[in-house]
Amino acid sequence: MSWMEDTQKAINYIENNLLEISAEDAANYIYSSSDHFQRMFLIVTGFTVSEYIRNRKLSLAGRELTDSNSKVIDIALKYGYETPASFTKAFTRFHGFTPSKVQSSENRLKCFVPLTIQINIKGGFVMSRKLITNVEKLYEVKSENYMFPSCMRSAMSALDENAGFDFLFFAGATGDLFTQTWGIPKWQYNDSYSSVCHDTQIPIKYAFDACGYEYEYVPKSEHQKNRAEYIKKITESIDRGVPVLTFGIVGPPICSIIFGYDENGDVLIGWSQFTDEHETEDGHNMDLKTPENYFQVRNGLDKSDALIFIGKKKHTVNIADSIRASLSRIPQLTNLPATEKVIYGKQAFEAWADSLSDDECFKDESMLGSPLDTYGSCIVQVGTNMHYIQEYLKKAVGLCPDIKEQIEKLQQLYQKEREALDAVIEYQGGYFFDKNRKALLNKDFRIHLADLIRKIGQCYDAAAHIVC
Repeated sequence: MSWMEDTQKAINYIENNLLEISAEDAANYIYSSSDHFQRMFLIVTGFTVSEYIRNRKLSLAGRELTDSNSKVIDIALKYGYETPASFTKAFTRFHGFTPSKVQSSENRLKCFVPLTIQINIKGGFVMSRKLITNVEKLYEVKSENYMFPSCMRSAMSALDENAGFDFLFFAGATGDLFTQTWGIPKWQYNDSYSSVCHDTQIPIKYAFDACGYEYEYVPKSEHQKNRAEYIKKITESIDRGVPVLTFGIVGPPICSIIFGYDENGDVLIGWSQFTDEHETEDGHNMDLKTPENYFQVRNGLDKSDALIFIGKKKHTVNIADSIRASLSRIPQLTNLPATEKVIYGKQAFEAWADSLSDDECFKDESMLGSPLDTYGSCIVQVGTNMHYIQEYLKKAVGLCPDIKEQIEKLQQLYQKEREALDAVIEYQGGYFFDKNRKALLNKDFRIHLADLIRKIGQCYDAAAHIVC
């Protein structure tokens, strides 16, 4: 809770030095760097430090104009404005009318009172900001490329669950570690199995069964028809200390985690792979002051593709049983039937390789944007699997000694797939064609590259035949 306490100490210091304070002064007072302090202050309070100071000054300036006979220019100078014109502009934006009209009975001043940091945050414009303070940030480890497993890891940690319910556990449970995807039509951005198939709920169910929890999946068509009901449900879940998962809200429709709300749920707060943008009153972007992977979005359900509410714990899970179940699904995941939008498993590798043979997509450099992005997403998917899969199988050997021989064969075959991937990366000059991004314009290069990708697919397919 030190970050909450530090924010309160900083607020007290700001209040005691309001007329001569800066963000850097407040950061120094709590022995923090200015950047870290400003990010922490925004997450906890919902305001930037400069917004908070400005709101407090303008609130007090309005009261002083009402209660005294001071001139506007004197009040302006007292509260740090160089000219009456700049003060009038800021005052009007804040209160809704000019300083000269303060005495009018028809005009009511806004009151922005000092914030008091507790578990709830009181003050400001009398809002209802609530945060679950122990929800772990997403994408701290850049190799954790699958966002639904990352969100599940964060949610289970917030619920003080088994430490074994980590990213690796959920990457295996969902099937992400054992699946390759290819989007239709070709050369569109790919993502993990749990992301592209979340609407089927199959990988979602695998994950919740693996950790022993109930869940409720709400598609966009449902929560848009009953917005008020589901906003209330989100706020009630946060109030209980249970985060809510959402596909979408910022960036593409990948999984993010909601750990707070403001304004009775009109503003949703959380972690994502992407960062929400904040602007100053002058319209300038404030990304430098926005914590990485943090979002604070008004009308967030408009951008949400689906919601997932975490329910009651059904039973205590044996992790070995969950791992054994995930391994038993490898043949099924390798041979998932294609849909109108996605091809899976070995056929995904074949479709990827075949698409490299289409000369119409590689006529000139201007056409390389989509192929390079898609190709990169596919390589990242294989690379993520190969980065984690041996660690997962090593864990499986320790927990499931009865199938040790089968797991060891899997380790050997996935090592061959790793070597096949390394051959591709070496041939193309890095993960993302680092040596020559125009290499795909060369047909002979693409033909050989397609053969190397098919070899990865063959190694991938061979592993599925080991599992009974």
